[in-house]
Amino acid sequence: MLGAVFNWDYSIHLVIIILIYGLLAQSFNLTFGMGRLFNLAHIAAYALGAYVTALGSMDLQLNFFSCMAGAALVAALFSLLVAGISTRLTNDYFAIGTLAFSSLVSAVLINWKGVTRGVLGIPGIPRPVIAGKEITDNWEFLLLLATVFIVLQTFLFILYHGSFSRSLRAQAENNSSALALGIDTGLVRSLSFVLSSSCAGVAGAFFAYYINYIDPSSFSFNESVLILSIVVIGRPGSFWGVLIATVLLVLLPEAIREVDYINSRPHILGPARQMLQALILFGVVWINRSRLFPVQREV
Repeated sequence: MLGAVFNWDYSIHLVIIILIYGLLAQSFNLTFGMGRLFNLAHIAAYALGAYVTALGSMDLQLNFFSCMAGAALVAALFSLLVAGISTRLTNDYFAIGTLAFSSLVSAVLINWKGVTRGVLGIPGIPRPVIAGKEITDNWEFLLLLATVFIVLQTFLFILYHGSFSRSLRAQAENNSSALALGIDTGLVRSLSFVLSSSCAGVAGAFFAYYINYIDPSSFSFNESVLILSIVVIGRPGSFWGVLIATVLLVLLPEAIREVDYINSRPHILGPARQMLQALILFGVVWINRSRLFPVQREV
């Protein structure tokens, strides 16, 4: 059975999905893991990157690099709206506010049918063209994605171990103390949202290029839950932990398929994956509850 499932082409497909979700989760880890900013609009930035790429490559005939830049830029501009409400709302209220922004983007994608085609989605998205050559082979697409993935992950790794991450952690621990130390917490938050959303936009661009079809259901709330689960299971703020958790959760359905009872009943594969993912998430949260929900001390 393993030989039938994990053939060469399917293995390449799995690695591509892992790299896309790795970009998405690691960028979310920057704001949520480092800054404790519960941004539920992260998937909206991912969706905007995908739609900008689809429309740019099809309607405007833009090349690969222009679509990538456009996806990152539009996602970054959107993130400034999220950054704006972060200065006025905190904790649970901020999460609800970002969820409202995410719902707004979803409503636009569904109802602006003249541009986004609504629930019908956008089919026939072409593969990227590099130096006049269309990247149709999945192996070549994987090499292109891996190159961008390594560059962005290296950038995020350096960011995680620099002064910016210390400032981001400081405003998360105690905003008043961070201000007293001369840290511009508003600027730090805004920059974290811009960087995080830009990476999510790039991930969305690769998703659109790879799947060749997108619709609003591709960016549902379930995707937000999956990315949140990856970061929590990998430990918020942990660079390598999030990468390992990405691999584990993306490959989780493949492990479930090896159970004969589930394999003979494909219709329960989705619910089984969600239940197992929920159990893993609950277990990790319970074990690390003191770290994830620290006691707030007041002087």
